[in-house]
Amino acid sequence: MKLKRAWLEHLGVLSAYSALALALSYPLLLHFGDTITGVPGDVWSYLWAMGWARAALDLGINPFHTDYVFYPLGGATQLLWATALPSFFSLPLQAAFGLVPTFNLLYLASTVLTAYGMYLLARDVLTTDNPPLSPLANGGARGVFAAAFFAGLAFAFCALRLGYGLAFTNLYHTELIPFYILSLLKTRRESSRRNAIVAGILFGLNVYIDFQIAAFLVLFSTLWFLALLVTLRAKPRIELARRVSRIGVIAIVAGIVALPMIAVVAQDLSGEGGDYVRVYPLSYSAARSYDLLAYFLPNAQSSFYQQLAIPRIAAVNAALTVEGESQLSPDRQSFLGITLLALALYASIRRRRRNLFWIGAAIFFALLSFGPTLHIAGTDSGIPLPYALLHEVPLANHIRIPMRYGLLTFFSVSILAAVGMQELAARWNRVAVAALFSTLMLAETAVLPYPTLAARIPPVYPAIAAQPGDFSVLEIPTFNWRAAAASEVFQAIHHKRLLRIYTNRVAPELADYFSFRSTPIIVRSLRMLEGAEEGTLSDEQRVQDRAAAPTVIDFFHLRYAVLHREWLDDDHAARLDLYLRDVLGARTFFNEGSVTAYEFPTPALTASHLEINASSALAPMYLGRGWRCDPPINAEGERGCALEGAASELFLGALDLRDHTLRLRAFAERAGATIR
Repeated sequence: MKLKRAWLEHLGVLSAYSALALALSYPLLLHFGDTITGVPGDVWSYLWAMGWARAALDLGINPFHTDYVFYPLGGATQLLWATALPSFFSLPLQAAFGLVPTFNLLYLASTVLTAYGMYLLARDVLTTDNPPLSPLANGGARGVFAAAFFAGLAFAFCALRLGYGLAFTNLYHTELIPFYILSLLKTRRESSRRNAIVAGILFGLNVYIDFQIAAFLVLFSTLWFLALLVTLRAKPRIELARRVSRIGVIAIVAGIVALPMIAVVAQDLSGEGGDYVRVYPLSYSAARSYDLLAYFLPNAQSSFYQQLAIPRIAAVNAALTVEGESQLSPDRQSFLGITLLALALYASIRRRRRNLFWIGAAIFFALLSFGPTLHIAGTDSGIPLPYALLHEVPLANHIRIPMRYGLLTFFSVSILAAVGMQELAARWNRVAVAALFSTLMLAETAVLPYPTLAARIPPVYPAIAAQPGDFSVLEIPTFNWRAAAASEVFQAIHHKRLLRIYTNRVAPELADYFSFRSTPIIVRSLRMLEGAEEGTLSDEQRVQDRAAAPTVIDFFHLRYAVLHREWLDDDHAARLDLYLRDVLGARTFFNEGSVTAYEFPTPALTASHLEINASSALAPMYLGRGWRCDPPINAEGERGCALEGAASELFLGALDLRDHTLRLRAFAERAGATIR
């Protein structure tokens, strides 16, 4: 009988959280098959990463590093690092339902599991660290149930997490955090190593979701272990040895589970380096830190507070001066809410001694989120904060945005708020207390209607997928990062190669090759025609492009170009259309809505001799990583490019399958230099 009641309880909790997840993501359910939650930008790349996981499996290639993107150089599919677990878990669902419905299913599942994990964690904390003052007064287990259920709501639907759901789904997938911490806490009470092993597995799996979350959990675990050291009482040496051994088990198991992912990332870092591993200056992080008032002033996203005349303070809860950010930025949704703050404060006063750890955790992560120095009401006080020290710690100093530590602030405050609700339930009617505070909290954080994006597949992409052969597709615009993120999603449909894509952080040499070299057509001309670079394409440059078109089209294996006019004004769209047809000789074969697709002519190139003149306009096209052509090098009266680093790449294009002789004319800057 008790077992049946327990199952009914858990089923009821999961059902309630599921219903709320659907309601608070309205209108997603009404368009489940052709929309996703989010705002234009990063969220498209996470959808692409999920689709690419299946595409790579179908193609039988490495999903983490491939020349199906950034063709022909190839590169790391860096955003797949951040969503590897949900992306690969999605494979059977994608096969059954398709990419967009699967993305939405896992989006909702993340919220439900986050809430359920918090419910289990809070119930454990409330019954062990905070036993009811009077079981008869608050209904015993039912009082704990109401408070634990509220904890699930508080974290799963907090402002910051809902903000991450609009753009950074790697940070939105918080479902394993409460389960890991629950297992961690249990290792203190239980003599077996079972929970330590479970905690290690859960920590390792978090690495497959996002390295930032893993870093947060390292700090949380360290804080918890230090708190344990302070509480050592009887037989301190024996107790210390036992607790150290539990941490050791967690670390070993986590390392074993995470090792394959770490190996993948390490290999990519060793090859690409650059922005993947760059330590940002403190000034960069300072501009992306919370103000002291950020947790206490309503944010822009809340539907309730948008209707009120809320005071706005620059760099706190109003528009920012940081380029590319605004008050709607996901990281800026930092308001804890009056309900959550009041309950947490009440718990901190009433049960301060029992909850020192949670109070300390909330303060610790809040201090980290404030960045290198404390800002108060938009003014830098100059007071140094712990983040400045963390910035000197290897690996930890790669978390460039201090605001993201706020996720653990919300987490800790949610537990404290549950303790506060438990206290109030001991004095008043538990049902009324639970209903009142849950309603108030959700009213403060809800964003309704929740922003969604149309995610329909233009019919041209299944048509391209049906074409046999190995070729590449040119998506236009290429240099508008939001447009590039949106159009790369369609690779999950056509399974063809792409040139420049958006992956959040692009290795410097890839960025240079696809964005800044003056290669005719692919970089120079498209940048100007799209409006990404000031200037107009001259008649002389058009003549040069027309002459180079067969060589460029052949080199990149280009067969189709797809123009997305919704990302362009009418003037730029018309210029690109004329250029594709008149200069590159492409023919229009699809035109529907805002999408026009073009087919390039097949180049009739029969020459068996290829000469690459380093001073010619086309030279940058053949030179991959490890070259510097700007400014050009002058050696013995000839202009050329310099080889840099340990290795340099030279791409020769599609030569026929017979032996070729390669002659390289090179000059050494110093005597004794060797080229291998």
